[in-house]
Formats: sequence, C-alpha cells, structure tokens
Amino acid sequence: MTYEIALNKAWDEIVALSPSQKHTVKFLTDIYEVQVIDRIVLMRPSDSPASEEISVLILRYLIGILKHGYNQKGEWISFKELKGGPSYYPAYQKNTIKPILKSLGEDPDSLIKNLTGRFGGKLVEGGDISVELVTFPDVHVKFIFWFADKELPPEVTILFDRELAEIFTTEEVATLMFFLAIAFLGNSVEGVLKFNLTSTIDIGL
Repeated sequence: MTYEIALNKAWDEIVALSPSQKHTVKFLTDIYEVQVIDRIVLMRPSDSPASEEISVLILRYLIGILKHGYNQKGEWISFKELKGGPSYYPAYQKNTIKPILKSLGEDPDSLIKNLTGRFGGKLVEGGDISVELVTFPDVHVKFIFWFADKELPPEVTILFDRELAEIFTTEEVATLMFFLAIAFLGNSVEGVLKFNLTSTIDIGL
C-alpha cells in the first residue's frame, strides 16, 4: 500500500471517528496539529505540512486512541512477538537495528546522549545501559544496549508495551521504530523523508 492510499484511508477513518475538528499530537519533541476538515497535519509552530509518512503514522496513532484508548498493560515485548513479526523482522533489522548497532559500535556516547538529553529518555535497569523513551503520549519504548568488547559485537534490544499492538499494525510499529532510529541517530525525520530516502525502506503502511 502506498503512502497516498494509506493517508486517504486514514483521513476517511478520522473523519468518521473524530468528535473534534482539530487534534494536537506530540511525537518525540515535535508538536503536530491534525486539522480534520482540511485533511492536513501541520508542524507547530512553523505551520509546515508534515510529510505523508509522518502524517500517516500520526493519524494511525490518533485512530487507535479514538477507537481503543491506550492503557499500558505493563508487559514489555519485542518486535518478533507481534503478529507477523518474524516475517517482517529482516526488513526491521535492516532499517532499524543495524543503523543503531553501527552507531553503538562507533560512538556510543553520542547515541546515549541523544536519547537522554535531546529526547528526554531516562536511564533504567538492563543490559550495559538502558534508556526508556516516550514517543507518543504514554507510548514508552525501551532500548537495551550491550557495548562491544574484544569478543562480542554490540547488541540492542528494543521493547515496547504489548498495548501498542492494539493501536498500530506490525508494519506501523516497524515504521515507528525506523523513525525513532532516524531521529536519535542525529538526523531530521522530516529532512530525511523530504529527500525521498524512504524509497529504500522495505516496509510500508
């Protein structure tokens, strides 16, 4: 499914579900305004239109909240535990896990600094170091890192609450994790997407 088709479908669902004409959604450190009548997602305060890719993700989050709410189950799971997760894992590993591992091996200090400083993640127990990050409101993602040593390469495990599968499909979870990787590896999500680098992504909404 292309982003254009996914975007139109999401807007149709929002129009049918939403009791309000405007919604404000925070994603990482950015604020977005969803304007239902005009069918547009704007970044605040610049009023710049969000990319189709980010717009779809924000709308799918909003649809999930409107339909189900988001009540954490307190059960951390990995991507492979999602429905169809093992099938999507090779693309997920290529697009998200490998870039993180590359950064962890080359410059772990900057990686952790981005997560805890720029994005407000908090240090928690696990691995050599672990960071818990708020992505969308109440949607926490945990990154567990093991640093490289003389015998073993670096490793990372990404966990999230099982409730996330109630508002996002497996493909959407993969896309969320990809965007997180872009962001905390020091890139601009909107900037990368603007240059059509998502054509290399092996997942779709």
